[in-house]
Amino acid sequence: MPLKVDRSSLESGVEVIKLAGSLTLGRDAQNFELSVEELVKNQQTRIVLDMTDVSFVDSAGVGILVGCHGKVATAGGKLRMAALTPRALNVLKISKVDGILFLDPTVDASLAALAAS
Repeated sequence: MPLKVDRSSLESGVEVIKLAGSLTLGRDAQNFELSVEELVKNQQTRIVLDMTDVSFVDSAGVGILVGCHGKVATAGGKLRMAALTPRALNVLKISKVDGILFLDPTVDASLAALAAS
């Protein structure tokens, strides 16, 4: 299933990116990465990734998530991932990046964490 990316801006200044499908090697994942880079360039560095509908993440997807996290952090912001499916969360745990990325059980928990920081 191709990766779909929907972006919305909240009044609080937080950007929510809803992903759906498979985060795997390919043009769709690159477009997602470019959209995060664009946000960083525009100094929009409080970002929540809504992973509710992500069915699969491969090693390229893990790399993209870590890369996006690094770019946002370097710009002084925070990127939080919310509502990972058990399958996607398992991939992050196996690759041992779950200790690097900010993972929350829900989008609301991610938003609350960003509001508190």
